[in-house]
Amino acid sequence: MLMKKKLLTILALSLFVFSLSPAATAKPTEYDLVIRHLKTKYKAKKVGVPFMSLARLVVAVARPAGVKSFKITLFNGLQFSRETLDREMQAALRETFSPEWIPILRVRSREGQQVYMYMRESGNDVKITLVTIDKEDAAVIRATFNPDKLIDFMNNPKIFGISLDDSKPEKKEDPKPIENKPSNTNP
Repeated sequence: MLMKKKLLTILALSLFVFSLSPAATAKPTEYDLVIRHLKTKYKAKKVGVPFMSLARLVVAVARPAGVKSFKITLFNGLQFSRETLDREMQAALRETFSPEWIPILRVRSREGQQVYMYMRESGNDVKITLVTIDKEDAAVIRATFNPDKLIDFMNNPKIFGISLDDSKPEKKEDPKPIENKPSNTNP
């Protein structure tokens, strides 16, 4: 009985110590920081996407086209000044993303739409974060994928062995057998 109490005490103490570990209090990701910026600076309201958790689970298991994971957060009701938004977003993203993240796309249209995309390598994988802002709506997308698997998929688009290629296969002609004709040689 005394042994059981000691074991339970050690187990409870271990659980308490592990709950305080760095994994439980992990630093927020760049994705989380961008979302926090949109919510706090521009009073953005998060929009729920039906079945997103199911889609993320399917992608995590099936890994179509080399995509290992993704996350999408949509917002509406952004409140900002069109004149300062681009400058503010550039500064916030520079502060958010570490030097290993490379800015690969930045677009600002005359109508005010803005797109920012950052990328970084992570072992054999590539991580991308895309931020789009259009009037009072925004989307933040994060994805991790294997570029080699993506290339394989582009060359032969199949998921679960089912081809997604809508072009008709080329009909190959069977080579005609060569007939062995007796030669007309007289002895």
